[in-house]
Amino acid sequence: WLSGPAGEVDGVPLYARPLAPADAARERSFIARLSAQTLQQRVLGSIKPPTDEQIVQLVTPDWPRSLAVALFAGGNGGPARTPGEPATEGEPATEGGPEAEGGFVTEEAPAAAQAAGEPEILAVARFGAADQHPGTAEFAIVVADRWQRRGLGHRLLALMIHAARAAGHRELVGTTFADNRGMIELARSHGCEVLPEPGEPTLRRLRLALDDAGVEGAVS
Repeated sequence: WLSGPAGEVDGVPLYARPLAPADAARERSFIARLSAQTLQQRVLGSIKPPTDEQIVQLVTPDWPRSLAVALFAGGNGGPARTPGEPATEGEPATEGGPEAEGGFVTEEAPAAAQAAGEPEILAVARFGAADQHPGTAEFAIVVADRWQRRGLGHRLLALMIHAARAAGHRELVGTTFADNRGMIELARSHGCEVLPEPGEPTLRRLRLALDDAGVEGAVS
């Protein structure tokens, strides 16, 4: 339920699946294409190129404690396996499942996806268990600049809600800038509370009790 075709855009197939160690180069390329503003909104602070170690961490989730799901353009998103399928040598297993439904509309098709069908990451959503607060998972979503405001964030947040509940977490929380209207509207549309961040007037806390969360738009 986290992996499968996600429609087409300008003849370019879209695919959703969890990230895996084999995606390290794709993840680095995705981050390199993000604008300074998008990066700052994602990390809430200074912007530094990720180290090799950080890239490995980003593409090596530890289910059910953590998960990273990407939307790809072109090909079939690269390697993907169903739950329980053995990993290839040197690569841990990732979660996968039945095919997804739906699609997105954009005015531009990624050049890399058009050339040779090489999968290109368009957006990534992830969550990780908050060790200080058992039952809570912290989430974040980032969408490549030219794909923003196309509905990809809605799709990925729906997947995060569905996956976090399946992983046994009781609530999702996130942090964003108070002036990030797009993220705040996205969170509210999925039932999140938008709360002040104590001691941080420029930030807002996003909170969703998973027992109350809808899963409209999630992969089924």
